[in-house]
Amino acid sequence: MIDLTNDIREMMDQKDMSFKEVKSIITDMLKSAYKRKFGTDENAEVKFYTKKKDSSRIYVDILAKKTVVEEEDYFNEVTEIPYDDAVLLAGDEVEVGDSLEIPLNPKTFEYSAVQSAKQRGQQVSKEMTDDKTFIKAKSMEFTLVKGELKKIGKNNSDWLVDVGFGEENLAVFPLRGQSPRETYEMGDTLRFFVEKVDRGDEIVTKDNKTGKTKKKKRGVKISLSRSCKEFVKCLLEAQLREEIDNGSVVIKAIARQVGVRTKVAVDTKKSDTDPVGATVGKAGCKIQTITNEIAGEKIDVVRYDNDPIVLIANALTPAQVQRVVEIDPASKYAVAIVDDKDQGLAIGQNGVNVKLAKTLCDWVIDVKTKSQFNEMDQTQQIHENVGSLFKGDDENTLSVEAVTKEEPKVLTNEEIGIAEGETPITDIGLDSRIVKKLHNADIWSIEEFFDYTDEELQERGLTEEEIDAVKGSVEIVTEEVEDDDSFECPVCHAIVPAGSTSCPNCGAEFEFE
Repeated sequence: MIDLTNDIREMMDQKDMSFKEVKSIITDMLKSAYKRKFGTDENAEVKFYTKKKDSSRIYVDILAKKTVVEEEDYFNEVTEIPYDDAVLLAGDEVEVGDSLEIPLNPKTFEYSAVQSAKQRGQQVSKEMTDDKTFIKAKSMEFTLVKGELKKIGKNNSDWLVDVGFGEENLAVFPLRGQSPRETYEMGDTLRFFVEKVDRGDEIVTKDNKTGKTKKKKRGVKISLSRSCKEFVKCLLEAQLREEIDNGSVVIKAIARQVGVRTKVAVDTKKSDTDPVGATVGKAGCKIQTITNEIAGEKIDVVRYDNDPIVLIANALTPAQVQRVVEIDPASKYAVAIVDDKDQGLAIGQNGVNVKLAKTLCDWVIDVKTKSQFNEMDQTQQIHENVGSLFKGDDENTLSVEAVTKEEPKVLTNEEIGIAEGETPITDIGLDSRIVKKLHNADIWSIEEFFDYTDEELQERGLTEEEIDAVKGSVEIVTEEVEDDDSFECPVCHAIVPAGSTSCPNCGAEFEFE
């Protein structure tokens, strides 16, 4: 009999465990010690009880179940007991074949057995704690949490953050989840979006003395972000809880280029409510709170509309759109016509505004001035047939291909939203079929491709093989550039093969000293 009252209460308090869980751990520990001493725990029994005189104390017994046998049939001292010995323990009423429970004193167990029991108990306790932590952390996935920056990771760019699970389960705030507008200091308390919660990695450790290897879990792996669009969405939901609950505001779509600009499309379930005004708040107070949280990143709140033509015009704010022409509904391609003074505003610096509008609307948007639009080869036919172009009458419907005899105009990088310094997807030697699928998914540059996860790319229609093909082409191009003795043209900045006397791209001639 052992008095484990203090140990049990300590485990319940420190490990936040129930009495049932603590009993399970102690049972496992004692059985582990029993097995280490006797080679089996099949006949071991652990019992918990209290005494009538003092019900606050908790006692534990470990018992060995043994079968009573005749002396000549006695062969196993662990699971059997001779009849004469059984009589001495249980009295004359005992019979051959009875089962006796014989109390043992764990203090008589060998040191190695006790150590084995302790290790097993610690392991079970950690597994239970990790299970609880994982369940609690998993419930926080895809929500906002507050955390304190505790230390910098091994690569000197990631941060480790305490989100309430202690030093053993610090969350990871990776570089990709950070905003270029923000600076972080040790001890800062910030809000984060919980991107993913996984079981901790299983690691193998080796005992230098014995040479034996052991496997153990690192607890729980929590990934945080302040750069994703979901972070902004959660901030909006927290700020607009009342408006969202009563149907005044419905968040329909969000597009974000972290550190630069975010666009939010909102709708309403109430005919007499302006969802944009409700989101922005009086004098911009509500949206300003979100802007302050993301270090001054600009946020455009626009009215959502089921009509893509209206939505595109709204999405290109702050530019004023004169007209949107639906060129090809099958591939979701449209032209937004703006005044000359608004074209730069509609495209945005480095094409950010039109790129975000494309993502928000899920359409390919080409921004043109009126004169540029009139120069397009098919403009006249579109004007003539705009009323019947999408009516569905086979005899009257004209496709873009039907009214265009010449090759379509090649759009500039700026017009399709490829920023300066980005590499067009057509420049890495991909199969034309894959290039077309990428363009249909509104992905025009390598940088845009890597903005999406594999899951998001598959949602946009690409297969795993096509995704791998793009990644493989990027690696090949990178290797060629690194291994080649090429140089950059000082005029157009194209990569020129070593030994060239003129640029194959712009024709500039070189002289070498």
